[in-house]
Amino acid sequence: MLDPETLELLDKLKIMGEKFGVHIEPDRMAWDLGYANQILLEMGNTPDQEQGWVVLQLMQRLCLYDASEGVSEG
Repeated sequence: MLDPETLELLDKLKIMGEKFGVHIEPDRMAWDLGYANQILLEMGNTPDQEQGWVVLQLMQRLCLYDASEGVSEG
């Protein structure tokens, strides 16, 4: 079961997807990480900052983003 904040972000992404004709199944994104990754990559390719922020947050919450990338050990 996903936390309320993640569910809210998935609902926002679904609404954003509808604007572009992208059908998003929020429930499926919770258990099918391959599907979630595909949708997030597709929706992440956008100039819309809000949409990009929602995608980034979902990638982190679904563990599809390595926050350590680009961090160098010094």
